Amino acid sequence: MSWIGRKAGRTAKFLHLVLKGHILNPVWASREDRRKRRYSATFDSVMGYLRRYAGPISRIRPAKPDTTPEPERAFTIWYQGEEQAPPLVKACFRSMRRHLKQELVVLDEKTLFDWITLPDYIVDKWRSGKIAHTQFSDICRIELLYEHGGLWFDATDYVTSPVPQYIMDEDFFLFMAGKKIRGSYAFIQSCFIRAKKGNPVLGVWRDANAVYWKEEDSKINYFVHHMLLRLSVDVNPVAAEHFGRMPKVDQDPTHALWGEHCTDLYDEAAFASLTADSFFQKTNYKDKRLKDMTPGTVAEHIINSNLPE
Repeated sequence: MSWIGRKAGRTAKFLHLVLKGHILNPVWASREDRRKRRYSATFDSVMGYLRRYAGPISRIRPAKPDTTPEPERAFTIWYQGEEQAPPLVKACFRSMRRHLKQELVVLDEKTLFDWITLPDYIVDKWRSGKIAHTQFSDICRIELLYEHGGLWFDATDYVTSPVPQYIMDEDFFLFMAGKKIRGSYAFIQSCFIRAKKGNPVLGVWRDANAVYWKEEDSKINYFVHHMLLRLSVDVNPVAAEHFGRMPKVDQDPTHALWGEHCTDLYDEAAFASLTADSFFQKTNYKDKRLKDMTPGTVAEHIINSNLPE
């Protein structure tokens, strides 16, 4: 695919978003309605661009995986190493070790490649900065689970109970996007994934990423990884069949706590109520509110929870 074609496609995507998401988005509409129109325009423009890869993605048939049994593990990544993680991330790691039945494997930039093998062009684009850490982590998590099976947790997932058995029984599971948070157009949430080794959905998804990044030098959208799965299940019969079997559960309960309540004064009953509908809560170590954290808040409780005695 030529550079000129990609450039023209990106320009068309940008103009579509500006026109539909902003210029023709009525200022008299409610903030919520304007957001929905903007997200709809974003989805249409990004998917319109990605469909140039529909042909090769539709033909992907994942290679037969290694079927050697492996123990169930939970994987996460902190590139600088666990000891260099900020306090909130360390608290999330402690919560995983406290509640998960599976061994937690915290990978970093040095140990990651002991576990996975990626195409050279993807690694080179990451090392040169063309693929950002966030998008590279997206690629790595599906490679880890495809090669080894198990669980993926983002480093900012605060775990409050074991993974439910109905999820562990699935060959593949992640949460659908829901409606509460930024990027609800992104189709799915990838901060938690459960998959068995060699899962066909992961096989197609990983190859779809390879198709995209072989041609592209930057992300078309922050959620390009998520939307490549949407394209895969739209056009690839293998991905569509196996994804169709997955229970569809919204991510909203996994975001019940942090965004609106991290600065609330901690109350045991309220905390238990807010976290009751999910086994983890997504947090944000970059949250500016952490700089002036008030003693006794939910955020402080999380950061100081499960500290070694």
